[in-house]
Amino acid sequence: MIQLRVSPTKGTVNQMSKEILAYVDNFTTELTKTLKRETPFRTGRASRGWNKPNKTTVSNTVPYINRLEQGYSKQKPRGFVNDSVRKAIRKTSRSIR
Repeated sequence: MIQLRVSPTKGTVNQMSKEILAYVDNFTTELTKTLKRETPFRTGRASRGWNKPNKTTVSNTVPYINRLEQGYSKQKPRGFVNDSVRKAIRKTSRSIR
């Protein structure tokens, strides 16, 4: 039987936490850019509504953003947010390989 125990030091855990937060920050930045590009555009209000208030959050407070996500606009199909998330994952996952 072989048993290995990994006991990271406090410094290792802190470094890992910093790297994870940096990846999340990079991902949310890329997601914000992608959402702005993929949001149906008529007046531009919904697209401009995407913001990143902190390193871990992307939001849009435009009142009709949910309707656009549900396919109300003929410009973009239903689910453009999920599509944008997938695109941002693909793009940022390349940076960690």
